[in-house]
Amino acid sequence: MTARGRYIALEGFDGSGKSTQAEMLASHLDAVLTREPGGTPLGEALREVLLHAEPSEAPSARTEALLFCADRAQHIATVVAPALETGRDVVTDRSYGSTLAYQGYGRGLPLDELRALIDYACRRPAGASGDLPDVILPDVVVLLDVPLADSDRRVHRLDRVGGEQMSLLETAPEAEQSADHSEEEPSDQRPDGGPDRLEGEELEFALRVWRSYRELCSAEPDRWVLVDATGSIDEVAARVIEAVSTHPAMAD
Repeated sequence: MTARGRYIALEGFDGSGKSTQAEMLASHLDAVLTREPGGTPLGEALREVLLHAEPSEAPSARTEALLFCADRAQHIATVVAPALETGRDVVTDRSYGSTLAYQGYGRGLPLDELRALIDYACRRPAGASGDLPDVILPDVVVLLDVPLADSDRRVHRLDRVGGEQMSLLETAPEAEQSADHSEEEPSDQRPDGGPDRLEGEELEFALRVWRSYRELCSAEPDRWVLVDATGSIDEVAARVIEAVSTHPAMAD
């Protein structure tokens, strides 16, 4: 009997290098590479609405959460579960952690309601192998950790965190400005070249989301692993590969 594949997610704040590192990890593992939102034709259509809707047509916070989870349900049913069943590993750029970080901590929606919604979206599809878990969550979640100032600068190409805005960071442990680092993640920008809808939120929103990721990582130490995402692309890739390859969930 073919052993099921492993499901690995890369998470982190905008500009942390997730897309680049997901691609490099998938290549290293010969895994299926995918992303949320997106990864399916329906998902790509939802991605356009979620990230690029005009302000007058933007979904409400609850609608946003429902659309992200609709994308995830389709993703699990048509990409993730079929690949895992055949023994293929899957690497995804974002997963359920982003819903908790952005719609929970960022938008202020109740975390318990979001977790219930996530579990519903990630249920094993009808007809899928019983070797898959009842709720298909990533076996390993890699949190790419970068200082907020660096991450924000990569997305916005300006220093929103400096000057008068630095007072927002005084209550955030370890939120120190540092020298810029060499890895930049291409954001899913609007046609006019600006940040997408979530990337363009105010700095207070960014701070809430950025801070939440370490809380999520600490809350699930058996699933999540934190990786220092400062340094060159190759340096970060080596850390990601080491963290994933030594994770207990990856053991044969």
